[in-house]
Amino acid sequence: MIVFIPIKHSSQRVPGKNFRIFNGEPLYKHTLLKYSKDEVWVDTDSEEVIAEIQKDKRLPYVNVIKRKDSLKGHSVSVCKLIDDFITSQSIKQPVVQIHVTSPFLKRGTVAKAYQMMEEHDSIASCNLHQVRFWRKEEYGFCPVNHNPLKMEQTQDLPVYYEENSAFYIFKPEAIKKTGNRIGLNPAFYPISHPENLDIDTETDWKLVLSVK
Repeated sequence: MIVFIPIKHSSQRVPGKNFRIFNGEPLYKHTLLKYSKDEVWVDTDSEEVIAEIQKDKRLPYVNVIKRKDSLKGHSVSVCKLIDDFITSQSIKQPVVQIHVTSPFLKRGTVAKAYQMMEEHDSIASCNLHQVRFWRKEEYGFCPVNHNPLKMEQTQDLPVYYEENSAFYIFKPEAIKKTGNRIGLNPAFYPISHPENLDIDTETDWKLVLSVK
């Protein structure tokens, strides 16, 4: 697999997030070390990440791209980084994009999802929900996926698929066509706790550390 991993030096909500120690390794190395069987590309604005990867003899399979100045900043979409990567490296086969902030995600899970790419142009990891949803409007609350006057069992309700950003897999032409990691013929791959945990807040970090 070709695995693309964006790594920023700074984090807005969780300071030093990518460098925090998890299972004895900085979070980003904990992720990189899982993909020794793959062609890994790291896009980063961090001189520290570049230096550490280059000197770590365990990571010879990791290629580092120093992020262009025009693509730096918290407002730059990861899709722009991916588009630049595909163009600059002339990538022709499907790309797996992951984040280092999903420390429990297994390579085997991603590899199983990758096998679905023959039938789809993209795959996104997701959480499944089969519960009663409501939304708030100006006039009050209204049901989304059920009729309150007809009480159905939750297992009979429509299934909702929530992107959890643990991984995306896509063909280069799909993201070129849509500008999105989810193409026109996608599949959604459910993953469960703790693989679906993502560190986006300090509370998330505490939760990750509490998992045994």
